[in-house]
Amino acid sequence: MKERGEVLNRIDQKLKYQVETEISYWKNVLTRVVAVVKSLSSRGLSFRGDDDHFRSVHNGKFMMSLELIAQFDPFLAQHIEKFGNKGKGSTSYLSFNIYEQFISIMADKVLQQMVKEIKEAKYFSISIDSTPDISHVDQLSFIFRYVQNNGSPVERFLGFLPNSGHKSEELADAVFLVLESHELDINNCRGQKYDNVSNMSGMYTGLQARIKEVNPLATFVPCSAHSLNLVGEYAVDCCRNASEFFNLLQNIYKFFSFSTHRWEILQNNLTKTENVSLKKLSDTRWSARSDASISLNKNWNEIINALSFIKNDKSQKSITKSEANGLYLKLDCLETAIMTTLWGDILERFNKTSKQLQSVEIDLETVREQLINPDTKHIKKYAKEKEN
Repeated sequence: MKERGEVLNRIDQKLKYQVETEISYWKNVLTRVVAVVKSLSSRGLSFRGDDDHFRSVHNGKFMMSLELIAQFDPFLAQHIEKFGNKGKGSTSYLSFNIYEQFISIMADKVLQQMVKEIKEAKYFSISIDSTPDISHVDQLSFIFRYVQNNGSPVERFLGFLPNSGHKSEELADAVFLVLESHELDINNCRGQKYDNVSNMSGMYTGLQARIKEVNPLATFVPCSAHSLNLVGEYAVDCCRNASEFFNLLQNIYKFFSFSTHRWEILQNNLTKTENVSLKKLSDTRWSARSDASISLNKNWNEIINALSFIKNDKSQKSITKSEANGLYLKLDCLETAIMTTLWGDILERFNKTSKQLQSVEIDLETVREQLINPDTKHIKKYAKEKEN
């Protein structure tokens, strides 16, 4: 047909031109649709809204983005005018079914590229963690770590796996199944990294032990950031004064944040440039407590002034004035001031170390440099600074 269509003034030639024009048209449409899909999905933004109609204020980010581009793109504007809101049975490449298919195609392509890179690198390590989703269904996050051809270490998130159970045997079966489905040899695994829970890190029956039975070279390295988290947690648990100090931090934040009026009183006192807003304690990330401790340290006088104002304010409820007075008395203690200064310095280093441990670019050289300057030297330097 192509050869026959080259002859002018033939029906085949006109048909060929019509087909090529049609193909070019829909390619231009899909180019714009794919660009929007890539932009939204790369930033983790939602696509759908309350309805799927153009010119609706509730049609979601996908249609909104197309409408925005159409303001400066006559081709897309004409296409939306002609094919938008046509409903089922009409080809427009603008429906949610289309972008869901494109998301799936892109995800498959990314996965194929990632598996290709792992095979080229040959050796890899794995990291698995169990986490609940928004519907409280437990699932496994699967991560690969390997070195690219240019020598750069990278981490790649494979995806979420339905959690088939919490027993180490069930977890091991899930790992083997994933590796087998992507034709990755378990014998090329050189590292495992999990949390310190027994079903993961158990020496005899944990997940790491079951994988090492198959591949003894798959060295298990406990999650350094999680281990550091536990150090901070247990350090406070064994010290009553430290535990009371962090309870005080949380109570101060709750007292001001639970009332917009009290928060406004505090903000009116935070007028200096070095002042920072109060921070909430994190239940899971101990390093985040550094921000809460620093905020108390920098806002010490301002917080005391705000509490003093509230406890003496006759318009406040009795229970509010009582809470403010209790916090005021705790802050007006030398012991609290000492704990604030001490834990502020400890948590500052704690937070810095935690971020380094979680860095994707961390390597043996970085670890070696950290070991050259051990904590004993830091403690001596800290003591000398306080003496001066």
